[in-house]
Amino acid sequence: MAMALVLGLAWFGTVQPAMAACVSLSEARPLVKSGTIVPLLSALGAARRAVKGEMIDGNLCGDPGNYRYVVTFLGTDGRVIRATINAKTGEVVGVK
Repeated sequence: MAMALVLGLAWFGTVQPAMAACVSLSEARPLVKSGTIVPLLSALGAARRAVKGEMIDGNLCGDPGNYRYVVTFLGTDGRVIRATINAKTGEVVGVK
């Protein structure tokens, strides 16, 4: 679990070119503290229940009222799978 947190924090601040509206780690911390979004580990738990595979990337994106975690996995079949999680509720809202 501790390793998952370390890995999660390592990828959390990354920004992919296609996701210009992603939030940095320093911007996300107060959102978690205020209860605006669920903690990273909660979102990862939901994503791992929805997708079988190894997490390879992730971001917190969106704007106030519409934050979402976008977590990318390498599926057990070798496919790249992206899970989108509502950052306020922690519910998976999409898997592609």
